[in-house]
Amino acid sequence: MAWKVDGQALTMAEGDFGLALPVTLNGMQLAAGDCIKITIRTALNGETVLEKDYDTFEENTFSLVLTEEESALFHPGAYVYRMDVYQDGSYLCNVIPCGNFKVVDKA
Repeated sequence: MAWKVDGQALTMAEGDFGLALPVTLNGMQLAAGDCIKITIRTALNGETVLEKDYDTFEENTFSLVLTEEESALFHPGAYVYRMDVYQDGSYLCNVIPCGNFKVVDKA
């Protein structure tokens, strides 16, 4: 299954990896030295399952991709994620404070 996007909610099938989801940030200009950090947790204040940095951008867009090892960390269920912007290693702003991240059973 390819990524499914509904507003800020993301859905993937259990075990999916290597599929790129292009993410474009509007209202700001990403530049060299900027980094997008995505943190996925079991719940709002739950345990961190994955934290991943992206620092390669083209036209304010980066590709959200999970490796096979990263995908294996997720079992079917509901998670939450946040997306933050860092500039030269320092926190700049939050883009998504609490988005839904769902992993569906591939049956």
